Amino acid sequence: MGKRKYLWVTLLVLGLALAVTGCGGGEQAPEESGQQADAEKTTWETIQEEGVLVAGLDDTFAPMGYRDAETNELIGFDIDMGVELSKRLGVEIEWKPTDWDGVIAALKAKKFDVIISGMSVTDERKEVINFSKNYVNAGIGMVVRKDNADITNAEDLKNLEGENIATQTGSSGETACKDLGLENVKLYDQYPEAFQDLAIGRVDVVIVDVTTAAHYVSKKPDTYKVVGERLVQEPYAIGIRKEDGQLKEAIDTALTEMMEDGTLTEISIKWFGDNVIPQD
Repeated sequence: MGKRKYLWVTLLVLGLALAVTGCGGGEQAPEESGQQADAEKTTWETIQEEGVLVAGLDDTFAPMGYRDAETNELIGFDIDMGVELSKRLGVEIEWKPTDWDGVIAALKAKKFDVIISGMSVTDERKEVINFSKNYVNAGIGMVVRKDNADITNAEDLKNLEGENIATQTGSSGETACKDLGLENVKLYDQYPEAFQDLAIGRVDVVIVDVTTAAHYVSKKPDTYKVVGERLVQEPYAIGIRKEDGQLKEAIDTALTEMMEDGTLTEISIKWFGDNVIPQD
């Protein structure tokens, strides 16, 4: 009798354990299903749900996006444009400053949703990311000291000795230098450092986006001047991951509206003193 009693008790305990395990397994299904649903959401759906568009930028790239010297707040063409863009998308915008040399890698790693930072559209970049429609007609030019009479065109750059040509690492300026076959190039993490060295004579020329060139010349016309024609004609667009087609469509729609109603033109005149917005 004792053995039978113990056997029944053992079976009862095992039965209860299996029942509890079965219930526990059933409770996991909704959580796993929810996780799977989250994983299947597109970037645009997530942005709409969370109400925030996260944008990566170089916060030293005047006049596109940079810090106000007094308030340290972000200002510039891209900042005004990005704020208006986010309003039309029905969300807020959050800016995430990033080293420019790693900005594409950070986008692909989903550190942010888009790149809004005066990003030139190049064939090399189009191989790894997508772009919105163009929103600024830009290009690459040359800035020298006001008293420099030796550099007037691209051919003069090839006659310079030493590392006398400055540009930013990972920029379209660096690409332009490579395409021109220039070897005497000094790379900088940020353009402000390059312009400081130009002012004191450590370098002879800065290869830079024409929008940034115009900004520095306007701030210090007795120190800098733009010379020659544009080395490259390249528009600016918003960098987007290739898989984020819905987001690109939403951004393109908003940009088109901003072009058609004159909003981008107003922002352009405010920051550049001219209308550099594509007219198509």
